[in-house]
Amino acid sequence: MTRDNTSPADQELLKLLHDRDLAVSAAQLERWRRAGLLPRHARKALGRGRGSTSVLDPRAVEIADVLARCSGQGRDLRATILAWYMRAGTPGAHSQKPVPEPPFEPVRDALVWALRRSPVQRLIEQARRARDDTDTDALYADAEKFLARAPGPFGHPARMREALLDNAQDIQPPACRGQRSLVHLVALLGLPQGEVSGETFAEAMTAGGLLPGVDGATLAAAFEQAERDGILEKILRMAQQRDVVTEARTVSPERLNHAREATRVLAFCGSLYLMHGLLLPDTPGQQAIRARIDELGLGEVTLTAARCFDKVEAANVLSFCLDPSFDHLAEQLSEVMTEHMAGVFRVAGELDSAEGLMTQWLAVLQSATKQ
Repeated sequence: MTRDNTSPADQELLKLLHDRDLAVSAAQLERWRRAGLLPRHARKALGRGRGSTSVLDPRAVEIADVLARCSGQGRDLRATILAWYMRAGTPGAHSQKPVPEPPFEPVRDALVWALRRSPVQRLIEQARRARDDTDTDALYADAEKFLARAPGPFGHPARMREALLDNAQDIQPPACRGQRSLVHLVALLGLPQGEVSGETFAEAMTAGGLLPGVDGATLAAAFEQAERDGILEKILRMAQQRDVVTEARTVSPERLNHAREATRVLAFCGSLYLMHGLLLPDTPGQQAIRARIDELGLGEVTLTAARCFDKVEAANVLSFCLDPSFDHLAEQLSEVMTEHMAGVFRVAGELDSAEGLMTQWLAVLQSATKQ
C-alpha cells in the first residue's frame, strides 16, 4: 500500500503513532491486518451517493502501538506476537490503559514456533535421536558449545554485588557448575537410561529448577538409592515423557494465561535479584523476597525469566510454568511479594519513596563507575 492510496483512517492512525514517536508504515499496518492482528476499519456511509469512508477503530491505536514497540528490524512476526502476549494486560507505554490481548491462535502458533527453534529443545531432540557412543559424544560437544555461547550474569548476583563493592577491576565469572548440570539435564531428558547416574540426575534437576523447593543433598541421596534399587530407570522414563511442543500445541487460553502470570512473578523476583547484584540499595522487602527465592530453589529460573521476559526465549519459561505442579510454588512467591511489596523500595525513616531509592541507586552507580 503506498502513501497515495492510504485510507483516511490509516492516515489518522499513522499520525497518532507518529505523535507517540513510533515509526510505522502503511505497509506494516496492512501486514498486521493480513495476519489477523490488527482490526480492519469500519466503513461509514457519506450519504447522498457520495460513497463511504473508513473510520478508525479506537482499539486499533493501542494494538498498533504495542505491535510497533514489540517489532524490530528483521524480527519474525511470531516473535513480535510472543512479546505482545507477555505485555498484554500491563499498563501501556503511552498511557495507563492496559495493553490489549492478542488473538489466541497466533499466540499459540508463536509459542510452538519459538519452542521448536529453541536451542535447548533442539539439543533434547538430538539426545533422543542418539543411537551409539558417537552420537552421545556429539551431543555433549554441541551442548557444551551452546552453553559456552549462552549469555548470562557473572555468577550469582550476590557475588556480583560483592565484587562491585570491593572495586574489583575485572569481574570474572566463577566456574559454572550450573552449566555442567544443564548439559546433564539435556542428556537425561533424551538419552537412553544408563547414561546419567543418580547423582548427576539430582544435580541436573535442582540446577535446572525442575524440582524447586527440594534440598539438593536430600534429592541426591534419594536418587542414588533409587539407582542402587534399580528403579532410577522408571524415574528417568517419567522425566522423558514430557513433550513441551505438544503441550504448547494443545494448551488452552486459560492454562497459558496462568503460565504467563507465573512467569511475570518469576521475572519480577528475578529482576530484583539482578538489580541487587547491580548495587540497588537493599531493603527489608527485597531481603524477604530473595530469601524465599533461595528457599524454594528458584534462583536460576527467576533470573532466566527476568532476562528474557519479552524475548523469544520467554517461551522456555512459559513451557516450564505450564506444568500444573508449579502452580503452588508460584503462589508462594506471589504471597511473599504481596506481603512485602510495601517494603521493596522503601526503608522506614531512611528511604520513604521509590523515587528516593532510585536517586540513591543512581548515585551509587555513578560512584562505582568513577572508581
